Amino acid sequence: MPATQGKIIPIAVLNAAAAGSALGAHEREAVEHAIAVHARRPGPLIELLHAVQDMLGHIPEAAVPRIADALNLSRAEVHGVISYYPHFRSTPAGRHVLQVCRAEACQSRGADALLAHAGQALGCGSSGHGHEHGTSADGAVTLEPVYCLGLCASSPAVMLDGQPHAHVSANGLDALIAQCRQPEQAGEPAAPPAHAGAGAGPGVRVYVPRDAAALAVGADAVAGALQRECAARGLQVQIVRNGSRGLLWLETLVEVETPEGRVAYGPVTADAVPGLIDAGMLQGGSHALCHGLTEAIAYLARQERLTFARVGVIDPLNLADYAAHGGWQGLERAARMEPAAIVQEVLDSGLRGRGGAAFPAGIKWKTVAAAAGPQKYIACNADEGDSGTFADRLLMEGDPYTLIEGMAIAGLAVGATQGLVYVRSEYPHAVATLREAIARAEAAGWLGRDVAGSGRAFHMEVRKGAGSYVCGEETAMLESIEGRRGIVRAKPPLPAIEGLWGRPTVINNVITLATVPMILARGAAFYQGFGMGRSRGTLPFQLAGNIARGGLVEKAFGLSLRELVEDFGGGTATGRTVKAVQVGGPLGSYVAPADWDAPLDYEAYAAKGNVVGHGGIVVHDDTADMAQLARYAMEFCAIESCGKCTPCRIGSTRGVEVIDRIVRAGADPAAHAGHAGQVALLESLCDTMQHGSMCAMGGMTPYPVRSALNHYSQDFGIESTTAAAAA
Repeated sequence: MPATQGKIIPIAVLNAAAAGSALGAHEREAVEHAIAVHARRPGPLIELLHAVQDMLGHIPEAAVPRIADALNLSRAEVHGVISYYPHFRSTPAGRHVLQVCRAEACQSRGADALLAHAGQALGCGSSGHGHEHGTSADGAVTLEPVYCLGLCASSPAVMLDGQPHAHVSANGLDALIAQCRQPEQAGEPAAPPAHAGAGAGPGVRVYVPRDAAALAVGADAVAGALQRECAARGLQVQIVRNGSRGLLWLETLVEVETPEGRVAYGPVTADAVPGLIDAGMLQGGSHALCHGLTEAIAYLARQERLTFARVGVIDPLNLADYAAHGGWQGLERAARMEPAAIVQEVLDSGLRGRGGAAFPAGIKWKTVAAAAGPQKYIACNADEGDSGTFADRLLMEGDPYTLIEGMAIAGLAVGATQGLVYVRSEYPHAVATLREAIARAEAAGWLGRDVAGSGRAFHMEVRKGAGSYVCGEETAMLESIEGRRGIVRAKPPLPAIEGLWGRPTVINNVITLATVPMILARGAAFYQGFGMGRSRGTLPFQLAGNIARGGLVEKAFGLSLRELVEDFGGGTATGRTVKAVQVGGPLGSYVAPADWDAPLDYEAYAAKGNVVGHGGIVVHDDTADMAQLARYAMEFCAIESCGKCTPCRIGSTRGVEVIDRIVRAGADPAAHAGHAGQVALLESLCDTMQHGSMCAMGGMTPYPVRSALNHYSQDFGIESTTAAAAA
């Protein structure tokens, strides 16, 4: 009989024994390093797992016992987190990782066909419906489908080894794959183009964006070409890497500072640089790619940029540049105010949450301020996973200090001393920029023990998500920050009472918090002067999908969808008729064409069964198959559901099956007799999901399904849902 029989063996002993010598020396070193850096942090597991995967490319199974032991967790808990989040791998990836976006905005430009092409080229299967994945036989490339890279106005998009690529064709994808299959080159990687901060040194100041959407079309190559060409000609220039102006169809948009103002050129490629310099670009000279003064471009001139006033204007990480353009004024005022007065200013402004639910921000703040507790938190939800949305990313990459300032003001208002920003793993450039900005802000005294001379402390850190869409739901996000699977919590208690680690927590979206500094600097009445009804201020609408002029449009509430899509967006990129427009992300409705002239306003849209959400607008042309898009909505829910409630978990799976039966019946006259029954079943299923789900994941998935069925029933093989019901 073994000596241990009948005895309770400590979990640490079991974990250590299981780890044994299975880890190689390099793997063991990486795991121990990650443990040393992260284990003492609160809720460390997910950050620790990121660190291990960043070093090894995956999380070895043999590492699980050691990680569990270090964090006083069971192996099941660690394994459960690894298996829950799509970002984590427990087996080695190929030498390169290729992620192909298949969210709605990219689907509108052929993303599913691109993914199928990638699967065939890599031998990773071509099963259809976006299920192609795996590693090529030569070990060169691991193919992964992802659900939004935040490049929705530049679709279809892919990410290769963390670097974005936009407007990718099948030929372009083949070129990327061929590049991956080349023998590894020895030597040091090429250095990035030099970055002169604003105001540094002599020479003409030239702005080249560092935003991910610009990088995805070659902005680094453009900056490098400018630097080399000017050096070869003996010309002095300052290359400033700014954020994007949001005119994404013109990226890479290069701006040259002249006495009259900045002159814009775009879209600029590296090959075009010599010709542009020959044409006098550095003096603002005329060229086919010249658009005149940037501020006079109609797309920008018609906007009302409040939250995005500095984005694309400043060097994102230059503290002096930020201050010179009005930065820190709101925080400086807040530092002189009583906390209750700060809360009242936000209440009086009418600011509502810009993450989708549109709950008044001031009420959340007031609730947390009044809550008792030794510790309070500000949690910024930067898990911007909705297809068609990229405003959070643009702001974090283009003006991160605005978000930092807004969070510090919130901390002063409610008595919180710690802020956390939960950023999705699909945004590596935003994560890096924000972390650097936080470090610089703390070194300068805008964060830390004495915020802006207020005598009060506020610290910030970034926590990275791991590919779970449902972690955009506020309580699932809290679970993830705390190092667990992103399972939705039951409410009450509300996070304002029991949030992070059971403490009162303000949860706001990036745009909500980034709007606060302007409100404090200019006053609530100023902000109230924009908008209509209860929808006050502005919203950064994002034009995406099959759109000629995709980008960001910040306007006051009240303009129409048609104005955005046609006047700003210029219709479809393909030149075909606009067929469908989805507003509010993957859980938003396809707005009926009859409502395209209605004012965009929270209450007006809700009254018609639509949502404004985060302001994402995805356009489809007349080749779109709305039955397949409805099917995708159910499939997406099934993939991304946290699994806690049955209507969401099972309802979405059944929804895919029912839509498939409806489409088959529509195509087969012999099966048409059962059509009406299947449509009725889908309606009933939507009712169950809408009213029985714990959160918006299952509760709002019926919005795109029902709107597609009601407005585009011919794509399901029926003339109308009314006709089907009467059959």
